[in-house]
Amino acid sequence: VSVGTPTTTEGIGAGSASNVKYLELCARDIGRYATSSKVIVEKSTVPVRSAETLSRILTYNSPEGVVFPIVNNPEFLAEGTAISDLETPDRVLIGGEQTELGLAAVESVASLYAHWVPR
Repeated sequence: VSVGTPTTTEGIGAGSASNVKYLELCARDIGRYATSSKVIVEKSTVPVRSAETLSRILTYNSPEGVVFPIVNNPEFLAEGTAISDLETPDRVLIGGEQTELGLAAVESVASLYAHWVPR
């Protein structure tokens, strides 16, 4: 999930908090249309505990028995050097729940990066 998280312009946190409206809308759509379990990779720069919110929305909007382990893998890409930053990152962070399912999801994302980034 890679969506815009602009700064909130109104209400509590205006000018300093992230607007996660697009993250929430994306989670609703994934939950609504997914027919089987999926690993969800959160790429956007989001506030702490956004994965918990994402999980609640996915669970509420999905069929019973469909699960969504969430992996946080924030992007460290700069405008103008995004491709280079992706090809030769100075760091890769991957995190998830410390459960059997969460650790398996983290490993699946780590194995993707292992094709071009040494562990």
